[in-house]
Amino acid sequence: MEVLAVLKAWAEVYIVAVEKQKNQGDTHKHCLKIANSSEESYRDVTFSASGLLDLVQADLGTLSKLWLAALQDFALLTLPPEYASQLPAEGGTFYTAETIENARPHYYNSWALILYATALWLTTTGFIAVDPDEGVTNLSRPVTPTTMCQDSSTRPLVKSPEDVNTDRFHLILGISVEFLCSPRSDAAMENIIACLHALQALFDVPWPRSKIGGDQLGVELLNVLHRLILTRESPDIQLAALEVVRLILFAAQEHVKEKRRSAEEKETLPEFGEGKDTGGLVPGKSLVFATLELCVCILVRQLPQLNPKLTCSPAVPPGKHLLLSEDGSRLVAAALVILSDVPAICSPEGSVSVLPTILYLIIGVLKETAVKLQDGQLPLTVAASLQALKGLLSSPMARAEKSQNAWTDLLRSALVTVLDCWDQVDGLLQELDEVSLLTAITVFVMSTSPEVTTVECLQKRCIEKFKTALDSKDPLVQCKCYQLLHSIFQHPNKTVSYPYIHSLAPSIVEKLQETEKAKPENAAELQVIQEGIKVVTALTAAAEEQHRAQLVACFLPILISFLLDENALVSATISAKSLHEFALQTLMQIGPQYSSVFKKLMASSPTMKARLESAVKGNQESIKVKTTKHAKSPGKSSSIQLKTNFL
Repeated sequence: MEVLAVLKAWAEVYIVAVEKQKNQGDTHKHCLKIANSSEESYRDVTFSASGLLDLVQADLGTLSKLWLAALQDFALLTLPPEYASQLPAEGGTFYTAETIENARPHYYNSWALILYATALWLTTTGFIAVDPDEGVTNLSRPVTPTTMCQDSSTRPLVKSPEDVNTDRFHLILGISVEFLCSPRSDAAMENIIACLHALQALFDVPWPRSKIGGDQLGVELLNVLHRLILTRESPDIQLAALEVVRLILFAAQEHVKEKRRSAEEKETLPEFGEGKDTGGLVPGKSLVFATLELCVCILVRQLPQLNPKLTCSPAVPPGKHLLLSEDGSRLVAAALVILSDVPAICSPEGSVSVLPTILYLIIGVLKETAVKLQDGQLPLTVAASLQALKGLLSSPMARAEKSQNAWTDLLRSALVTVLDCWDQVDGLLQELDEVSLLTAITVFVMSTSPEVTTVECLQKRCIEKFKTALDSKDPLVQCKCYQLLHSIFQHPNKTVSYPYIHSLAPSIVEKLQETEKAKPENAAELQVIQEGIKVVTALTAAAEEQHRAQLVACFLPILISFLLDENALVSATISAKSLHEFALQTLMQIGPQYSSVFKKLMASSPTMKARLESAVKGNQESIKVKTTKHAKSPGKSSSIQLKTNFL
């Protein structure tokens, strides 16, 4: 049994080598940003990764045959007792009929890593490996020490590459499913994760995905993974299972796309995708239903509030928002990514059937986890729900002829649900993060068709939320509000953007005018003003010709009011100096673009003209001082220049 231990050790080395090679591309991109002093260490990392793989590569042909042989032995040894008659009378590759019971523990100790290594090998070779000794692909049972001396007449018949691939596919999938269906209570977590990683590697290439994309096998595998998630609490196991689910769903998407493409070429238009003409999903046979079941299992475990049956339970207090653990957040994020892809494998009618459930779950996660963080960042679950929402709203089904009207109605209802998050519940104002909800509104405005968000009552409520955020005392909320409005103002459809511009632009300009009296005192307040300037700059460019001159004439005095003369610049705070430089830079940009308005304004206001000239003169003096300092220390100058070039 030393052979199995050696094969397991080689499998572990190969797994590490392949994983390092996969990560090498990311390492290379990262190291391009590092200074020259780190190039030697990067080369060491690269050489160590490639060197380890080269070490295995020399014997990979032989190792892969022996790995496959060991897996075939293991598959036979795990057959139920009633199938004992099917075991080879002479034994297997690494055991005899007399040593079968003694061999079992050794196979159980080695199979998982060998399975993972074999799946990686098949993936990296594209699932086709020609035997150089025989000149044809006929590894239905690999050449092993016990078969090397057999006469060619007793060897199996030559198989086609398709048959060989099919045998290997079913070998790995069969072992994996058999183990995951009923893992023993004492089964090592490492074996379960290695088995799941083997399935990930298996479905990471197109050919194996084509075998499950349109097959009932995918549904059965999802049911096995659902049971595994129910019985295993480990976040690592659940995350690995969710990645396999994502790949199975991706395989189904590829299958549906190919069917639709073929139908378009033949000019036939049957309804492909689950749900067909009726929108019905059959439990036990539906990949969509199995996916939803599994995702709901993950989400409700982390967020019991999502279960309507539990919302009235005393164990789930209403209005209480959660900040999940890191593992819990990753699990929720992975489930949301899968949910947003579900409509892609549905027919238009089928997508209408599942859309309410998916919207309820995505918005539910947003609503329950939108908690303010001290650094102003969005929680992982919120970022994932917003990304999933964007993917869902951008679905082609939202614009398909047969489903567009139903999607529009359901998306409007979803937007109302988001807007209602601001309202009071049980007399207590929900402690939700305004930025998360404003971002969700912006995702709706930017990603859906205008019919969804331009309904007058909905549009007024959305604008009102932004107006409230502009008046917030929190600089982070104000800053993010400006950034989101910047996107909405630039929406290509005027029926979407103009109501926001007409309602909110005067407030933005008014707030910038008020800044002349109260200068920014810290970096947060400075950023708010800078974002406001960017918004008005974008408005100026997007304004209609007849209104542009009026807006420029209003904007230029605001920018000039932020400028400092030579004396004030010396004693000004860092924030005031930064605002001065930003305003001057903006003036230099828009001044030449609207020269006639600029000249007319300067001629009508000598005070503003003098202030601008003084600021320009002070800026030139500052540049001269910096140039002089750099000239005195040429070494430092070249170093700084190098970093600037990199940026």
